Amino acid sequence: MELDDRPDLADRLKDAIPAATLIAMRPAPDGGPDEILVVERAQKLAFAGGMIAFPGGRVEAQDHALAASAAPGLPPAEAAARIAAIRETFEETGLLCGLAGPDETTGPAACDHIAAARREMLDGASFDALLADRGWAIDAGALLPFARWCPPAGITLARRFDARFYIVRAPAGAEVSPDRTENAAAFWARASTLVGDNDAGRIKMVGPTRATLMRLAMGHGFADAKASAEQFPVREILPVVRHEGSESWAGVPAGHGYPDVDFRIR
Repeated sequence: MELDDRPDLADRLKDAIPAATLIAMRPAPDGGPDEILVVERAQKLAFAGGMIAFPGGRVEAQDHALAASAAPGLPPAEAAARIAAIRETFEETGLLCGLAGPDETTGPAACDHIAAARREMLDGASFDALLADRGWAIDAGALLPFARWCPPAGITLARRFDARFYIVRAPAGAEVSPDRTENAAAFWARASTLVGDNDAGRIKMVGPTRATLMRLAMGHGFADAKASAEQFPVREILPVVRHEGSESWAGVPAGHGYPDVDFRIR
């Protein structure tokens, strides 16, 4: 197990929910900085309702069940998280990344095959059954680890997440649509645009999302994000908390590739 020899971190994460997030990046039509896939979470959701986020969610038992056969070269928790990121992104947005399989995933009829598979999934079909029925295989290596956000210590939160962030290259012109259950919208936008809209109050997002977009905005696209990931291999981000009156703020320690940024903990 990844935390067997790290008792302090294991204790910190003992009540944290394992989660995975996918940062899909596609070339912009105008040749500018890459666009990034985000969703607008439904207002009714208890966590980050109405906010802009990357697609993703909890790592489920089905992801662990698939991990051993789909990504045998990775630690079990890491493999399950990558599968969760692929599965959640497909369910929430219709974007299918991180698969290797027949031409129906990339050929002229790809849109119809993928849309049909997503409808089955939204109707209750399991992800592993969809993969088996179509002969699709997970390509976990297509996802590159970018960050791992752990919950701040000494702060009471309604939900505590151990969230792994991955980047993946998406094809130009990749189309998406929201599931209309967990998300009200799914769209592509530049990192700098999203940060600016958040700062202007036009959209809302949680601190780790904004911080990650600020890091991505430091580069031009996927190649720069990949270079950043290689320069700063993923270590657990343990936010540093400071208190100002009745408010608590969290900052990103140095050495993770993030700009100097902090955010209020609600």
